Amino acid sequence: MNTIKINPTDLSLIFWRKILDNSFLKKNTIQKDFFKKIDSLDELRLQSSYNTGSISSTTSWLLFSVTLFFKPKIICEVGSFIGKSSFSMAFAADIYSNEYKCLIYCCDYSNEINFPNITSTKIKQFHKKSSTEMFGNFESDQKIDLLHLDGRLQNEDFDLLKNNFTENTILILDDFEGNEKGVLNFNNLLNNNVISRRSHCLIYPIQEETKTKYGLLEKSTSAVLIPSRSLRITAQ
Repeated sequence: MNTIKINPTDLSLIFWRKILDNSFLKKNTIQKDFFKKIDSLDELRLQSSYNTGSISSTTSWLLFSVTLFFKPKIICEVGSFIGKSSFSMAFAADIYSNEYKCLIYCCDYSNEINFPNITSTKIKQFHKKSSTEMFGNFESDQKIDLLHLDGRLQNEDFDLLKNNFTENTILILDDFEGNEKGVLNFNNLLNNNVISRRSHCLIYPIQEETKTKYGLLEKSTSAVLIPSRSLRITAQ
């Protein structure tokens, strides 16, 4: 008897459709104001010591959408820069704040940019600190629900992350293409036994046809690692 094989490409198509169907229920009421506030963060470049690129509008909405769907309590980010990714997740956390509060930790090794107070979700910044320094501040019983990586992890990070990861931790990997940092982070997380191919499933960056269907115009190279236990076949 033949079996039905579902590969990462198949799973990715399903994942992004489910995630975006959920967030687009909020599209008409929040999307215009969401992008206006995210775009306003470009003014923070004037505070930067090291001025670099930031995420696209598509990536911003995907970060919002993933956060809104999974509703993490503790979010951690490596590479915050002017805060577009931090606030994309914070705006989503504001929506479910009536259920419980979310706390976001973020670090930027090159800059000391003070984020404005535009969300009710608290963002704790580690200015000019490495990922290792930030992870070192966590208690061993403080578990990370969602980790966004927009910077390259250091060798010292992996043992620290083992203390704060669970099989339910979600990871979002920016620049997941070629030999860029997202792919390197993924391989290093596997090789250092922080995650396994059994514990997590790889979701590829959003496909062009899916992106177009939901009116997202810019490119995104963000991949997602979701816990295998979060997948379930249902009757409906």
